[in-house]
Amino acid sequence: MTGRPILTADAMRAAEQRAIDAGTSVEQLMEGAGAALAEAAYRFAGPLPTLILCGPGNNGGDGYVAARYLSERGMAVRVAALIEPKSAAAQWARSQWQGEVESLGDGTQPAPLVIDALFGTGLKRGLESTVSEQLQRLCDGAVARIACDLPSGVETDSGAELSPVPTFDMTVTFGALKPTSSR
Repeated sequence: MTGRPILTADAMRAAEQRAIDAGTSVEQLMEGAGAALAEAAYRFAGPLPTLILCGPGNNGGDGYVAARYLSERGMAVRVAALIEPKSAAAQWARSQWQGEVESLGDGTQPAPLVIDALFGTGLKRGLESTVSEQLQRLCDGAVARIACDLPSGVETDSGAELSPVPTFDMTVTFGALKPTSSR
């Protein structure tokens, strides 16, 4: 037994809200999560050329922060976004990334390391088939695959696959384990 808590999506949101109420900004939480994601990815895979897939929410924001940290380490990093960020914190994280952002689609080329930061805690429906197919294709073309918080397409609390989910080599989770962390 690790002694580490395992939190549901609601419990994780409540823990984040307590941190925010205590004076930590959402951007500070995102900065810490993205830095931790970058560090874990670097330690796991080394300095491989990297493709980070960013979604519109805070999970995508974590991906933009990780891209910045990995790039600062001298790694070749590309970011492919599903759409523009929607949350204010994710918009902030996107503004801090100085590299290009390509549109996630058929033209997106794989990289040896793929980091999935499309969707995180709280996903309630499956991915659109085109997004699921792109995620699978890009993961199939990678040597190492890392999920940010949990693999996109997995429901947080039950671990149910809401749409096809590629196999990931590692999931980096923040603050606490989620019920699906052992997937």
